[in-house]
Amino acid sequence: MKSPWKLKQQPKSLCPSSATATSYKRGRPTQWDVSKGGGDDKNSSRSFNIYIPTNFCSGVSVSQQEDDTHPLRIILAIHGYGGKPAQEIQKWKGVAESLNSIIIAPMGTETIESHKLGWNAVECCGDPVLNEIDDLDFVIHGVMDVFLNQFIDRDSSSIHVIATGFSNGGFFTSLLGIVKDRPEWLVGIVPTGGYQYDASAYLNTHRPLAVFMHHGGRDSVVNPNGCCIANEAKQRNNGSKSNCSFNIGVKQESCQPAQSVFHLWSSINGCSSDNSGSRSINEEFGDNSVASECLKGNDCIEPTNFCMWTNEGHSWGGAFPGIEMMKPWMKDVFVRAEKKSLEQQSDKRDIDTSYAMGKSIFMSLPAVLVLLGFLSVAYMFLKRRNFIRKSHKRKNSEVRQILDEEMVFLSKENEMEAITTGIKMTE
Repeated sequence: MKSPWKLKQQPKSLCPSSATATSYKRGRPTQWDVSKGGGDDKNSSRSFNIYIPTNFCSGVSVSQQEDDTHPLRIILAIHGYGGKPAQEIQKWKGVAESLNSIIIAPMGTETIESHKLGWNAVECCGDPVLNEIDDLDFVIHGVMDVFLNQFIDRDSSSIHVIATGFSNGGFFTSLLGIVKDRPEWLVGIVPTGGYQYDASAYLNTHRPLAVFMHHGGRDSVVNPNGCCIANEAKQRNNGSKSNCSFNIGVKQESCQPAQSVFHLWSSINGCSSDNSGSRSINEEFGDNSVASECLKGNDCIEPTNFCMWTNEGHSWGGAFPGIEMMKPWMKDVFVRAEKKSLEQQSDKRDIDTSYAMGKSIFMSLPAVLVLLGFLSVAYMFLKRRNFIRKSHKRKNSEVRQILDEEMVFLSKENEMEAITTGIKMTE
């Protein structure tokens, strides 16, 4: 995870290994400052906040910190245009505490005229788009790589990140999901109140990813039916060149509804269908009831969901009504990713074992060849010796046969001589 971005502060440990060791505070945000190269401009000096759950260290031993296969859960929370990291941490810290997940909340760059922080998320918003700030590089390498590099060179399969964001942050979260070189650690996205419009980008995305989209049914800032060029002045929103505020979607000739993008994700995730799970639900929050229309993909490779919050506008993002709904969904995504990670690690161990055995055999091959050569020479020697012994036996047998024949011949010759002698004596 090498990165040109560097941490400005002295790094601390996530969980202290001793009573005297320094660590980051748990249960409250901490700001990290990073810089890229030797640049002095504001875009090469950035910051992000982290939130470590109160009981994070009680659930993670020192040995597990050092174990690069131990899973690490992270919620990457991207603020909206004009928002701040602290707002996202406040929104998600209850979920983080429940799931024992770290929150990382980056800070965008400022638009000079409005003094609002934002992101270059292609479709939105402000100076970061006009100045073509490379926020993907900052978030992927300046935030995530820097954070992870401070602790351990982990196996990437053990790091699981769910990205979420509202409005401008929703656009950026959506962008993270369809970027060409999507990071391996990204296992899910939750774009709320903003999403990417370019259909071709989705069609060129072939790796499944867990997705839960949310949008306000009465959103007047980011139209739930999509943002695009407004040809007629009466269709324009507050002087914008598009039908949405802040020139959102001005690069698009036609509008892409939120539900259409959900269907695109259903296709990416191999869902057999994405409408039979449609249902109207009322989310209960104390004395309040929030109506929503939700869709769920069926038989998907990864969870694929969408909720349209019927009567909500754009201001709902700060007090996201679907937060309770997201807790079990995020838990399911993390657990699925961790299970897959364990399977990959098991397969890797099997491959490593097979490789080690093959290497051992290969390394001992010269000795085996020497042994085989020795055995071959010994075999030939024994074979030759046996042949000689057989030859000797055959020759000895032939000699004995000749001698026996000689003895028989001599015996017969003696008998004839005796007969002849007897005849002479008779005469």
